[in-house]
Amino acid sequence: MIPGVVLLVIGGLLVVAEINTLTFYLLAVAIACFAAGTASIYGATLDYTFGILGLVTFIALAVAHWLRLRLRTPDADHVSQDDAGHLVTVESITPDCLRVVYRGSVWSARLADERAADVHQGDTLRIARREGNVLLLEPPAR
Repeated sequence: MIPGVVLLVIGGLLVVAEINTLTFYLLAVAIACFAAGTASIYGATLDYTFGILGLVTFIALAVAHWLRLRLRTPDADHVSQDDAGHLVTVESITPDCLRVVYRGSVWSARLADERAADVHQGDTLRIARREGNVLLLEPPAR
């Protein structure tokens, strides 16, 4: 019974973490925790509980991966240095990054020059370059 409750709590924490990451992978593991936790509460042995956890995790991760591939925006995955100079609109501002819409999806971004002028929601900025999955922005040329 105790392993079942622990698995249900872990599953709940994973759902909360998934809300912040939006990857589907944590949700897949949370579903496995819920399935194994429920089986444990209804009297499954520890071996059977962990067997369910492993099997459902394997299946759910495969489904999550398929779902991510199905829902991704291919144009957004191919940002290259050729995209420098394109204009984007600031969607939202958080303390650690900007969120901008580019090629049909929302990207994390930051200013190329941290000393640049204030940026507000709705401002138009220009892509200077890219570092990994983060777009570096600068004010548009006037």
